[in-house]
Amino acid sequence: MQRILYEAKTQIKKELPFVLYANPNSNKLNAYFQKNDELEVFKGQSGFVFAPFSNTESYIISLSNSNFLSESIEEIEIENILLDISIDQKAKKNFEDLVNKGIVEINNNLFEKVVLSRKVVVPVKMDFEATFLRLLQSYNTAFRYLFYHPKIGMWMGATPEQLLKVEGDKISTVALAGTQLYKDSLIWEEKELQEQQFVSDFIIHEITPFVKNITISEPFTAKAGTLAHIKTTISAYLKEKESANKLLFQIHPTPAVCGLPKKEAMAFVLQNEGYDRKFYSGFLGEWNIKDESNLFVNLRCMEVEEEKINLYVGCGITKDSNPEKEFFETENKLVTMLKIIKV
Repeated sequence: MQRILYEAKTQIKKELPFVLYANPNSNKLNAYFQKNDELEVFKGQSGFVFAPFSNTESYIISLSNSNFLSESIEEIEIENILLDISIDQKAKKNFEDLVNKGIVEINNNLFEKVVLSRKVVVPVKMDFEATFLRLLQSYNTAFRYLFYHPKIGMWMGATPEQLLKVEGDKISTVALAGTQLYKDSLIWEEKELQEQQFVSDFIIHEITPFVKNITISEPFTAKAGTLAHIKTTISAYLKEKESANKLLFQIHPTPAVCGLPKKEAMAFVLQNEGYDRKFYSGFLGEWNIKDESNLFVNLRCMEVEEEKINLYVGCGITKDSNPEKEFFETENKLVTMLKIIKV
Protein backbone atom coordinates (compact mmCIF):
# COMPACT_ATOMS: atom_id res chain seq x y z
CA MET A 1 0.00 0.00 0.00
CA GLN A 2 2.94 2.31 0.64
CA ARG A 3 3.95 2.22 -3.02
CA ILE A 4 0.46 3.34 -4.09
CA LEU A 5 0.47 6.19 -1.56
CA TYR A 6 3.95 7.27 -2.69
CA GLU A 7 2.85 7.28 -6.35
CA ALA A 8 -0.29 9.28 -5.44
CA LYS A 9 1.77 11.99 -3.74
CA THR A 10 4.13 12.05 -6.73
CA GLN A 11 1.19 12.49 -9.13
CA ILE A 12 -0.10 15.45 -7.09
CA LYS A 13 3.32 17.13 -7.23
CA LYS A 14 3.35 16.62 -11.00
CA GLU A 15 -0.32 17.65 -11.28
CA LEU A 16 -1.25 14.36 -12.94
CA PRO A 17 -4.61 12.57 -12.45
CA PHE A 18 -5.08 9.36 -10.45
CA VAL A 19 -7.68 7.37 -8.57
CA LEU A 20 -7.31 5.04 -5.59
CA TYR A 21 -10.26 2.80 -4.73
CA ALA A 22 -11.38 -0.30 -2.87
CA ASN A 23 -14.52 -2.29 -3.61
CA PRO A 24 -16.99 -3.14 -0.83
CA ASN A 25 -15.74 -5.81 1.59
CA SER A 26 -12.37 -5.91 -0.16
CA ASN A 27 -8.93 -5.41 1.41
CA LYS A 28 -7.36 -4.61 -1.97
CA LEU A 29 -6.48 -1.01 -2.81
CA ASN A 30 -6.48 -0.44 -6.58
CA ALA A 31 -4.97 2.54 -8.37
CA TYR A 32 -4.84 4.06 -11.83
CA PHE A 33 -2.14 6.68 -12.46
CA GLN A 34 -2.74 8.68 -15.64
CA LYS A 35 0.30 9.38 -17.82
CA ASN A 36 -0.67 12.95 -18.80
CA ASP A 37 -3.01 15.70 -17.58
CA GLU A 38 -5.67 15.27 -20.27
CA LEU A 39 -9.30 15.57 -19.15
CA GLU A 40 -10.66 12.64 -21.14
CA VAL A 41 -14.40 12.53 -21.89
CA PHE A 42 -16.12 9.19 -21.22
CA LYS A 43 -17.55 7.65 -24.41
CA GLY A 44 -17.69 3.99 -23.35
CA GLN A 45 -13.94 3.27 -23.25
CA SER A 46 -12.46 1.08 -20.50
CA GLY A 47 -11.20 2.61 -17.26
CA PHE A 48 -12.36 4.48 -14.16
CA VAL A 49 -15.35 6.77 -14.76
CA PHE A 50 -16.10 9.94 -12.79
CA ALA A 51 -19.46 11.51 -13.69
CA PRO A 52 -21.39 14.55 -12.41
CA PHE A 53 -24.95 14.66 -11.12
CA SER A 54 -26.33 16.69 -14.01
CA ASN A 55 -25.77 14.13 -16.79
CA THR A 56 -23.48 16.48 -18.70
CA GLU A 57 -20.01 15.36 -19.79
CA SER A 58 -18.53 12.48 -17.80
CA TYR A 59 -14.81 11.80 -17.52
CA ILE A 60 -12.56 8.77 -17.39
CA ILE A 61 -9.06 7.77 -16.38
CA SER A 62 -8.72 5.30 -19.22
CA LEU A 63 -7.03 1.94 -19.11
CA SER A 64 -5.00 2.76 -22.22
CA ASN A 65 -3.53 5.96 -20.75
CA SER A 66 -2.70 4.80 -17.21
CA ASN A 67 -0.52 2.59 -15.09
CA PHE A 68 -2.34 0.20 -12.74
CA LEU A 69 -1.27 -0.91 -9.26
CA SER A 70 -2.98 -3.05 -6.62
CA GLU A 71 -1.85 -3.69 -3.03
CA SER A 72 -3.31 -5.03 0.20
CA ILE A 73 -4.80 -2.47 2.60
CA GLU A 74 -2.73 -2.32 5.78
CA GLU A 75 -4.52 -1.99 9.11
CA ILE A 76 -3.82 1.14 11.11
CA GLU A 77 -4.81 2.28 14.57
CA ILE A 78 -7.65 4.79 14.38
CA GLU A 79 -8.12 7.27 17.16
CA ASN A 80 -11.70 8.36 17.75
CA ILE A 81 -11.88 11.93 16.39
CA LEU A 82 -15.00 13.85 15.46
CA LEU A 83 -14.71 17.38 14.14
CA ASP A 84 -17.00 19.53 16.23
CA ILE A 85 -19.22 21.52 13.89
CA SER A 86 -22.05 23.40 15.53
CA ILE A 87 -25.39 23.68 13.77
CA ASP A 88 -25.61 26.76 11.57
CA GLN A 89 -29.08 28.13 12.33
CA LYS A 90 -29.18 30.12 9.10
CA ALA A 91 -28.29 27.01 7.07
CA LYS A 92 -30.93 25.06 9.01
CA LYS A 93 -33.64 27.59 8.18
CA ASN A 94 -32.57 27.80 4.53
CA PHE A 95 -32.70 24.02 4.12
CA GLU A 96 -36.05 23.72 5.89
CA ASP A 97 -37.44 26.48 3.65
CA LEU A 98 -36.16 24.55 0.61
CA VAL A 99 -37.83 21.35 1.84
CA ASN A 100 -41.09 23.24 2.40
CA LYS A 101 -40.88 24.56 -1.15
CA GLY A 102 -40.39 21.01 -2.42
CA ILE A 103 -43.42 19.76 -0.46
CA VAL A 104 -45.56 22.57 -1.92
CA GLU A 105 -44.60 21.48 -5.45
CA ILE A 106 -45.34 17.83 -4.63
CA ASN A 107 -48.81 18.88 -3.45
CA ASN A 108 -49.12 20.86 -6.70
CA ASN A 109 -48.39 17.58 -8.55
CA LEU A 110 -45.16 18.87 -10.15
CA PHE A 111 -43.42 15.67 -9.02
CA GLU A 112 -43.95 12.81 -6.54
CA LYS A 113 -40.54 13.00 -4.91
CA VAL A 114 -37.50 15.28 -4.99
CA VAL A 115 -34.07 14.83 -3.42
CA LEU A 116 -32.73 18.04 -1.89
CA SER A 117 -29.21 18.60 -0.63
CA ARG A 118 -26.86 21.13 0.89
CA LYS A 119 -23.14 21.86 0.90
CA VAL A 120 -21.37 22.26 4.25
CA VAL A 121 -18.02 24.06 4.15
CA VAL A 122 -15.50 23.10 6.84
CA PRO A 123 -12.60 25.62 6.99
CA VAL A 124 -9.72 23.24 7.78
CA LYS A 125 -6.56 22.13 6.01
CA MET A 126 -6.99 18.35 5.82
CA ASP A 127 -4.31 15.66 5.82
CA PHE A 128 -5.68 13.82 2.79
CA GLU A 129 -3.44 10.74 3.16
CA ALA A 130 -4.27 10.14 6.85
CA THR A 131 -7.96 10.84 6.19
CA PHE A 132 -8.10 8.41 3.28
CA LEU A 133 -6.45 5.66 5.35
CA ARG A 134 -9.05 6.22 8.08
CA LEU A 135 -11.83 6.11 5.50
CA LEU A 136 -10.53 2.84 4.01
CA GLN A 137 -10.60 1.10 7.36
CA SER A 138 -13.73 2.69 8.85
CA TYR A 139 -16.14 1.85 6.03
CA ASN A 140 -15.12 -1.57 4.80
CA THR A 141 -18.60 -2.41 3.43
CA ALA A 142 -18.70 0.72 1.24
CA PHE A 143 -17.00 1.61 -2.05
CA ARG A 144 -14.11 3.83 -0.94
CA TYR A 145 -12.17 6.13 -3.23
CA LEU A 146 -9.80 9.08 -3.62
CA PHE A 147 -9.95 10.83 -7.01
CA TYR A 148 -7.65 13.61 -8.19
CA HIS A 149 -7.49 15.53 -11.44
CA PRO A 150 -5.82 18.97 -11.69
CA LYS A 151 -8.73 20.18 -13.85
CA ILE A 152 -11.42 18.84 -11.47
CA GLY A 153 -9.86 18.79 -8.00
CA MET A 154 -9.72 16.15 -5.27
CA TRP A 155 -12.73 14.11 -4.14
CA MET A 156 -12.99 11.38 -1.54
CA GLY A 157 -15.84 9.23 -0.28
CA ALA A 158 -17.32 6.00 1.02
CA THR A 159 -20.58 5.28 -0.75
CA PRO A 160 -23.03 2.52 0.22
CA GLU A 161 -25.01 2.65 -3.03
CA GLN A 162 -24.28 0.66 -6.16
CA LEU A 163 -25.61 2.18 -9.37
CA LEU A 164 -24.88 -0.61 -11.83
CA LYS A 165 -22.86 -3.82 -12.04
CA VAL A 166 -22.32 -5.54 -15.39
CA GLU A 167 -20.82 -9.04 -15.69
CA GLY A 168 -20.90 -10.15 -19.32
CA ASP A 169 -24.60 -9.84 -20.20
CA LYS A 170 -25.84 -9.88 -16.59
CA ILE A 171 -26.65 -6.58 -14.90
CA SER A 172 -27.49 -5.86 -11.28
CA THR A 173 -28.42 -2.73 -9.39
CA VAL A 174 -30.04 -1.67 -6.13
CA ALA A 175 -32.88 0.59 -5.08
CA LEU A 176 -31.76 2.34 -1.90
CA ALA A 177 -33.72 4.93 0.07
CA GLY A 178 -34.83 5.89 3.55
CA THR A 179 -32.32 6.76 6.29
CA GLN A 180 -32.18 6.16 10.04
CA LEU A 181 -29.44 5.84 12.60
CA TYR A 182 -28.76 2.12 12.77
CA LYS A 183 -30.05 0.11 15.74
CA ASP A 184 -30.99 -3.54 16.24
CA SER A 185 -34.75 -3.01 15.98
CA LEU A 186 -35.81 -0.56 13.27
CA ILE A 187 -39.29 0.51 12.25
CA TRP A 188 -39.66 2.15 8.85
CA GLU A 189 -42.36 4.78 8.42
CA GLU A 190 -44.75 4.81 5.47
CA LYS A 191 -42.95 7.87 4.03
CA GLU A 192 -39.64 5.96 3.91
CA LEU A 193 -41.21 2.79 2.46
CA GLN A 194 -42.93 4.87 -0.22
CA GLU A 195 -39.68 6.69 -1.03
CA GLN A 196 -37.89 3.38 -1.54
CA GLN A 197 -40.72 2.01 -3.70
CA PHE A 198 -40.42 5.05 -5.98
CA VAL A 199 -36.77 4.17 -6.61
CA SER A 200 -37.52 0.48 -7.29
CA ASP A 201 -40.36 1.27 -9.69
CA PHE A 202 -38.28 3.84 -11.59
CA ILE A 203 -35.30 1.52 -12.09
CA ILE A 204 -37.46 -1.39 -13.25
CA HIS A 205 -39.31 0.87 -15.70
CA GLU A 206 -36.08 2.36 -17.12
CA ILE A 207 -34.16 -0.92 -17.58
CA THR A 208 -37.06 -2.95 -19.03
CA PRO A 209 -36.48 -1.93 -22.72
CA PHE A 210 -32.85 -3.12 -22.48
CA VAL A 211 -33.15 -6.37 -20.49
CA LYS A 212 -34.97 -9.66 -19.97
CA ASN A 213 -35.53 -12.02 -17.01
CA ILE A 214 -35.75 -9.35 -14.28
CA THR A 215 -35.41 -10.61 -10.69
CA ILE A 216 -36.40 -8.35 -7.77
CA SER A 217 -35.76 -9.02 -4.07
CA GLU A 218 -38.03 -8.08 -1.19
CA PRO A 219 -37.02 -4.79 0.50
CA PHE A 220 -34.64 -5.28 3.45
CA THR A 221 -32.70 -3.14 5.93
CA ALA A 222 -29.07 -2.53 4.96
CA LYS A 223 -26.44 -1.08 7.30
CA ALA A 224 -24.06 1.61 6.01
CA GLY A 225 -21.66 2.78 8.71
CA THR A 226 -23.79 4.28 11.49
CA LEU A 227 -26.83 4.54 9.21
CA ALA A 228 -29.49 2.17 7.92
CA HIS A 229 -31.36 2.24 4.59
CA ILE A 230 -34.09 0.24 2.87
CA LYS A 231 -32.65 -1.76 0.00
CA THR A 232 -33.96 -3.87 -2.90
CA THR A 233 -31.65 -5.78 -5.24
CA ILE A 234 -32.55 -6.00 -8.92
CA SER A 235 -30.88 -8.20 -11.55
CA ALA A 236 -31.53 -9.00 -15.21
CA TYR A 237 -29.84 -9.95 -18.49
CA LEU A 238 -29.06 -7.54 -21.33
CA LYS A 239 -30.85 -8.22 -24.62
CA GLU A 240 -27.75 -6.78 -26.33
CA LYS A 241 -24.41 -6.45 -24.50
CA GLU A 242 -23.61 -3.24 -26.40
CA SER A 243 -26.61 -1.48 -24.79
CA ALA A 244 -25.02 -1.29 -21.29
CA ASN A 245 -23.77 2.26 -21.89
CA LYS A 246 -27.25 3.47 -22.95
CA LEU A 247 -28.84 1.74 -19.97
CA LEU A 248 -26.38 3.47 -17.62
CA PHE A 249 -27.40 6.97 -18.71
CA GLN A 250 -31.06 5.94 -18.77
CA ILE A 251 -31.08 5.19 -15.03
CA HIS A 252 -28.76 8.02 -13.89
CA PRO A 253 -29.67 9.98 -11.89
CA THR A 254 -32.09 7.69 -10.06
CA PRO A 255 -34.92 8.95 -7.81
CA ALA A 256 -32.61 8.13 -4.88
CA VAL A 257 -30.55 11.25 -5.72
CA CYS A 258 -32.86 13.31 -7.96
CA GLY A 259 -36.58 12.58 -7.78
CA LEU A 260 -39.53 11.41 -9.82
CA PRO A 261 -40.44 12.24 -12.54
CA LYS A 262 -36.76 12.81 -13.25
CA LYS A 263 -37.01 15.76 -15.65
CA GLU A 264 -39.22 17.88 -13.38
CA ALA A 265 -37.34 16.94 -10.20
CA MET A 266 -33.95 17.74 -11.75
CA ALA A 267 -35.19 21.12 -13.00
CA PHE A 268 -36.38 21.96 -9.48
CA VAL A 269 -33.05 20.89 -7.94
CA LEU A 270 -30.98 22.92 -10.41
CA GLN A 271 -33.16 26.02 -9.95
CA ASN A 272 -33.61 25.94 -6.18
CA GLU A 273 -30.70 24.31 -4.32
CA GLY A 274 -28.59 27.41 -4.76
CA TYR A 275 -25.25 25.67 -5.39
CA ASP A 276 -23.60 23.35 -7.92
CA ARG A 277 -23.56 19.69 -6.83
CA LYS A 278 -20.69 19.00 -9.25
CA PHE A 279 -19.83 15.31 -8.74
CA TYR A 280 -21.89 14.77 -5.59
CA SER A 281 -24.68 12.28 -6.43
CA GLY A 282 -23.02 11.56 -9.77
CA PHE A 283 -21.47 8.12 -10.31
CA LEU A 284 -18.00 6.58 -10.40
CA GLY A 285 -16.18 3.28 -10.73
CA GLU A 286 -14.79 0.66 -13.09
CA TRP A 287 -16.17 0.50 -16.62
CA ASN A 288 -15.65 -2.41 -19.02
CA ILE A 289 -12.56 -3.87 -17.36
CA LYS A 290 -12.20 -7.57 -18.23
CA ASP A 291 -15.82 -7.55 -19.47
CA GLU A 292 -17.09 -6.20 -16.14
CA SER A 293 -18.31 -2.82 -14.89
CA ASN A 294 -18.86 -1.80 -11.28
CA LEU A 295 -20.33 1.67 -10.71
CA PHE A 296 -21.46 3.46 -7.54
CA VAL A 297 -23.44 6.61 -6.73
CA ASN A 298 -21.17 9.32 -5.33
CA LEU A 299 -22.65 9.73 -1.83
CA ARG A 300 -21.00 10.29 1.59
CA CYS A 301 -18.35 12.28 -0.18
CA MET A 302 -16.24 15.40 0.17
CA GLU A 303 -14.43 17.79 -2.12
CA VAL A 304 -10.99 18.64 -0.75
CA GLU A 305 -9.60 22.12 -1.36
CA GLU A 306 -6.39 23.73 -0.07
CA GLU A 307 -7.84 25.41 3.03
CA LYS A 308 -11.32 23.88 3.30
CA ILE A 309 -13.45 20.79 2.76
CA ASN A 310 -16.84 20.81 1.07
CA LEU A 311 -19.21 18.14 2.42
CA TYR A 312 -22.38 17.22 0.52
CA VAL A 313 -25.51 15.71 2.09
CA GLY A 314 -29.12 15.32 1.02
CA CYS A 315 -32.39 13.50 1.64
CA GLY A 316 -35.49 12.41 -0.23
CA ILE A 317 -38.59 14.58 0.10
CA THR A 318 -42.16 13.30 -0.27
CA LYS A 319 -45.53 14.83 0.63
CA ASP A 320 -45.17 13.43 4.18
CA SER A 321 -41.73 14.91 4.87
CA ASN A 322 -41.05 16.94 8.00
CA PRO A 323 -38.59 19.76 7.15
CA GLU A 324 -36.82 19.79 10.53
CA LYS A 325 -36.53 15.99 10.58
CA GLU A 326 -35.04 16.09 7.06
CA PHE A 327 -32.47 18.65 8.20
CA PHE A 328 -31.36 16.38 11.03
CA GLU A 329 -31.16 13.45 8.60
CA THR A 330 -28.53 15.45 6.69
CA GLU A 331 -26.74 16.14 10.00
CA ASN A 332 -26.60 12.37 10.68
CA LYS A 333 -25.11 11.81 7.23
CA LEU A 334 -22.44 14.44 7.88
CA VAL A 335 -21.03 12.33 10.71
CA THR A 336 -19.95 9.67 8.19
CA MET A 337 -17.29 12.02 6.83
CA LEU A 338 -16.62 14.15 9.93
CA LYS A 339 -15.50 11.16 12.00
CA ILE A 340 -12.68 10.24 9.60
CA ILE A 341 -11.28 13.70 8.79
CA LYS A 342 -7.69 14.20 10.04
CA VAL A 343 -6.34 17.73 10.04
